[in-house]
Amino acid sequence: MQNIETAAKSKRNYFFVIIVLAILNTFLLVAGFYLLNSRLAPEPEKFSLKQEIAKDLVEYNRRLAKNLGVDSRSQVREALSRFSYEIDLAANMEDLNSVIITHGSRVQEKILQEYEAKQRDTVLMLVNQDPQIHELEGKHELSIVLDRQNGVQVEPLNILTTETIQEIKNSVALGEHYQDITINIEVEDGLAKLQIPLNTAEQIRSLSKEIDSLRVTIHDLRTQAGFAPMTGPGIIIEIYDKADGYTSDAIIHETDVRDIVNELFAAGARGVAVGNQRLTVTSAIRCVGPSILVNDERIAVNPVVIKAIGDPDVLASGLDIIRITLQVSRELTLEIKKTDNLTLPAYSAMR
Repeated sequence: MQNIETAAKSKRNYFFVIIVLAILNTFLLVAGFYLLNSRLAPEPEKFSLKQEIAKDLVEYNRRLAKNLGVDSRSQVREALSRFSYEIDLAANMEDLNSVIITHGSRVQEKILQEYEAKQRDTVLMLVNQDPQIHELEGKHELSIVLDRQNGVQVEPLNILTTETIQEIKNSVALGEHYQDITINIEVEDGLAKLQIPLNTAEQIRSLSKEIDSLRVTIHDLRTQAGFAPMTGPGIIIEIYDKADGYTSDAIIHETDVRDIVNELFAAGARGVAVGNQRLTVTSAIRCVGPSILVNDERIAVNPVVIKAIGDPDVLASGLDIIRITLQVSRELTLEIKKTDNLTLPAYSAMR
């Protein structure tokens, strides 16, 4: 019996060491990531180096999941794949920072959640193998507490055999950073199943994590939809009327602005503002007399200022044809300025 307890203790210590080392490595990777954010290498090399470090972070989490035996679970695979995909999708430093902050913690949280679920499944399997459980008639409730300090505690004591309790001790390992787990089981006519919902404390913990995750998702969606400010590299475009022009062809029209905006989105712009008015899927650009209205707000003209966030080189090259057309056929002036740090306002109705 002493040898069994010693083996169980060694197993728990083994899992604990694995988890602590993985989390320590994650911390060091993130710390190194932010250190590299402000020093060394030119911008393109910095970004490439950060992507490599971010990929290493994915691999560390993948190994953590494998060591804990949850790497084959669909939720873990999906979280790791999403993390890797978002890293590849990041177009600039800000995107990459956001991906690491959002998905780095989310992946590790999902791994630990699935590990906890695995522990519950293991306990339930062992309970259903107990011969005394098979002999029970009617409904019974069983509570099993996985306690870091006191080991496995079972209430009531007379439902499970001592062999099953010992098997649970040998099979379940908890690291010190885990909270104690209470598993409530309902036994009906010799069959045990987990009680749903779980205890109140675990419900609150689960809901809090879900709320935090939803907040991050909502913020991302609001930013992409135009209902929250967006920051990143991009271009600033200024369109001027023809010098001393007064005819219809010599001034800027709403169709010119719409054409430029369409070209920007076609070139991969993540967000666009016209005259400091953020564009959304419901935005309108139209003329009323001599004025141009965006989101039903009059904007300044001559120049009309358009700001777009995305790859500055790609966005600028995407406007080559329309810029030449406006300059040659109508003598309008279109100036483009590239910038590494541009902020678009939120949609005006939401400010």
